[in-house]
Amino acid sequence: MSVSGQLPFVLIHGAGGTKAKFRGLEEKLKDASCIVLDLPGHGENADQSRCKTIEEYAEWANEQIGDQEVIVVGHSMGGMIGIEMAAHNPNVKGLVLNASHYEMPVHPKILEDLAKGTFPEFLFKASYGKEASAELLDEEQKQLSWVDTPVVHDDFYACNEYKGADIFAKLNVPILAVYGSEDKLLPKGAAEKAAEQNGSVRTRTIAGAGHYIMLEKPEEFAKALLEFRESLLARA
Repeated sequence: MSVSGQLPFVLIHGAGGTKAKFRGLEEKLKDASCIVLDLPGHGENADQSRCKTIEEYAEWANEQIGDQEVIVVGHSMGGMIGIEMAAHNPNVKGLVLNASHYEMPVHPKILEDLAKGTFPEFLFKASYGKEASAELLDEEQKQLSWVDTPVVHDDFYACNEYKGADIFAKLNVPILAVYGSEDKLLPKGAAEKAAEQNGSVRTRTIAGAGHYIMLEKPEEFAKALLEFRESLLARA
């Protein structure tokens, strides 16, 4: 694999999120540069026509990075977007699945509540580990209103519809899959299944983290990213 000496991280948030889910992470990534995206319909790009499928999101994201060689770091839905990006863009030189998987079925009750305009309380509570601070949870609760509920619904629907096992198996880039030991949202056995599906996968579990590893355990998460990037640059 041939790569440049830059390799910025492209940070892609998950369903119903914004780039604020990566707040504070850039400072911990030292000299590595970052491209932090708000997906269409989210955050600073709320006025853009939103995408309805993982494939559409990936096409949009690939247009944003142009011909730069990058490492894509996708959280939850963002990881599935990263899979599609890597499958179609040779400039994606590494992929980090951040609490993500190639398939993420969504419980019908979640889609039903979102269709009615309500973010399920049980989903919010299940998203964070026991060590998450009250301050973090309060901030995250406030951010639920930052993205319109119909957009959140469509994101979760896109996650439910995406079937990426075959595409994931054929990816020919280094892959780091980072998991929280207390993540309740990923399919059971996701780490083992990812490693079985693609021999390029390296897995890492961060103790005490739930689904939002980068917010709950930012130092450990940043260290994992930097070590992965260094391994790619060393191989080059």
